[in-house]
Amino acid sequence: MTDVHARIQAFLQQQTVHPLHAGGPTQPDSFYNKAGTLPYMDGSQRRFLVMKPVAKHAHLPAPAYQLCKGTRMQLLASGWRDLAVHEAHTGTPETLAATALREAIEELGLTLEAITALYDTGPYPFASSKSLTLRHMWLYAAKLNDENALLPMHEVADSTAERRWMTEAEFMIHGRDDHRLILADIARKLESR
Repeated sequence: MTDVHARIQAFLQQQTVHPLHAGGPTQPDSFYNKAGTLPYMDGSQRRFLVMKPVAKHAHLPAPAYQLCKGTRMQLLASGWRDLAVHEAHTGTPETLAATALREAIEELGLTLEAITALYDTGPYPFASSKSLTLRHMWLYAAKLNDENALLPMHEVADSTAERRWMTEAEFMIHGRDDHRLILADIARKLESR
């Protein structure tokens, strides 16, 4: 885990993160324990890389495609561990950008070398899939130079059943309900930049 954190920190020191949202954080940084990255490719139609999580309960319908997101971590004396919601930062927390990139590496197989631009798209509300309670995450959009510059699926987290490139229109059909408007908003922000 330390190697990926070191690679992400080196990347972020060299990469400019372009803001695409109005104003600063609506809450203190510690309010957000989830962050994610939405990789995209420009072309005749902009396409976004999304993922489908592995179904955890056989009696429930298979999960829909969703945006890549995950839990922030903090570095403690004993090593890295997840930072729970509203937990006091007793260690050094990951930055939101570092969490977003780490999750994209883990869940999508994103390679940092494929990123040509990184955009801070800001905070978004979403419903927890476990408790259905309102949660908040911070998202980034990563422009890629090669849709095939991804790690092979066997190097992606076991929690990812599938990853797929989709247009905004395709995601409106196949995407998770509470993530559809988020993707549409990010697409709008990318268009207006």
